Amino acid sequence: MAKLGRKGNELGSWLAKAGSAVFLLDSDRRIVAFNAGCERLTGWPAAEVLGTICHYGSPDEIAGPAALAASLCPPPEVFAGHELAAPAHLVHKDGRALPRMLNFFPLNGFPLNGADERLQGVLGIVTALKPSTAATDSSIARQLHAELGAVRMSLKQRFGPNSLVARCVAMRKVLAQTVLARQTSCFVLLEGESGVGKEHLARMIHLGGTNPQDWFVPLDCRRLGFDELERVWTRLLEVHRSGTSSGTIAQPGTIYLSDVECLPRDLQERLVAAFLPGEQPALPLRLIASTSCNLQQAVADDQVRADFLALVSPLVISVPPLRQRGDDLPLLAQHFLEEQNRHESRQIGSFDDALWPLFRHYDWPGNLDELQAVIREARAQTTDTLVRVADLPYRFRTALDAQDLPAPFEPPVLKLDPLLEKVERRLIQLALDRSRNNKSQAAEFLGIHRARILRRIEQLGLGSTLPTGGVPDPELDELASELMKDDSPEP
Repeated sequence: MAKLGRKGNELGSWLAKAGSAVFLLDSDRRIVAFNAGCERLTGWPAAEVLGTICHYGSPDEIAGPAALAASLCPPPEVFAGHELAAPAHLVHKDGRALPRMLNFFPLNGFPLNGADERLQGVLGIVTALKPSTAATDSSIARQLHAELGAVRMSLKQRFGPNSLVARCVAMRKVLAQTVLARQTSCFVLLEGESGVGKEHLARMIHLGGTNPQDWFVPLDCRRLGFDELERVWTRLLEVHRSGTSSGTIAQPGTIYLSDVECLPRDLQERLVAAFLPGEQPALPLRLIASTSCNLQQAVADDQVRADFLALVSPLVISVPPLRQRGDDLPLLAQHFLEEQNRHESRQIGSFDDALWPLFRHYDWPGNLDELQAVIREARAQTTDTLVRVADLPYRFRTALDAQDLPAPFEPPVLKLDPLLEKVERRLIQLALDRSRNNKSQAAEFLGIHRARILRRIEQLGLGSTLPTGGVPDPELDELASELMKDDSPEP
């Protein structure tokens, strides 16, 4: 046994010094071995990496050893006992993304000499990523995981650490406009449906702007009443005009007005007076507003002041709804799934391929908020390493079915005045026919004065001689006949 022990120690020593990048995880996804090859490849010393827990997610909003651990994490199928290879983008210590192939080997019974067949660890070997074989042994789900990591790395390097997941043309335009907004201090108006991520964009602009150390103050104009909004605005003015603010102390910097069309007109007037050039010095505050309606129409309806709209809209960014972001949908779904992996011990890899046609067909009226809620509920429902169609919440499936139903029948609007005029025409004609064009007798049939029937004949343009024919209208004739009946009792 001592000889076997010496060989085991020699093997461990050899792996630790090997030029190939080799690492080892325990059953809790904790890094327990990180050899010299891994150190040379990634720039991370083993002392900083050992003990870090891996989560199956792209390293987008995390940094340090946790970001490297996320890029090394095996798909959940490996912890179910399956050997596989998956592409990944390893996080170098200097922030670079290293495209590599990760080969995972589950170790059963380790280190209990086979006495326990439960998974005890995972051995990982890093190899070069060959273009011709990059996707050969990798499922679409694992490719999506690697692709999401690559996209987020690219966006992080270009737009900053709080970037959105964006690949479609419309969102690329939004990100380009966001870069412009971050380079200036001009006011910005964000347009788009509810749930498209307008507040996230506003925070990106603030954090990448000229004064990211100052406070980002979100105000919900729809939910806050006039008194609350006025109190907050008065306090903001006091901070800047009392001399308590300085360049070295954090202070209110960006005021985010969501649903700005709901801001009372009195406060709109105060904001215009506060920011337009005048006797008062310019306020060191930036306004970013958002809306989900047409503000030009709101101006026409006197809901929004024209000068206030001009104040908040030097730069207008239109954020597309999710149904127009078909190229982004799989990446966004994977992003929300992996974001939830960080908070759960059970890791879910991706989605079954049968789910994507349903996601692409659905209109997503709640946009990103609805997608995130659907992913959260489906993830909680699944017992597999993939989210499948059967795991989708009931409300999503019913909404998808309802979307294909025909629109409900709406009966035509019956306008009363034209109908009454048509009935009156027919009644006067019937009365004149019965009286052989004797207007006095026709007025008597109708129970009105002669002067009135003469006036109505002239107003309706019936002329002195009325045709007895015309286009037949059985329903109208029946109604007119009923009205012309003599309801007086028989003598």
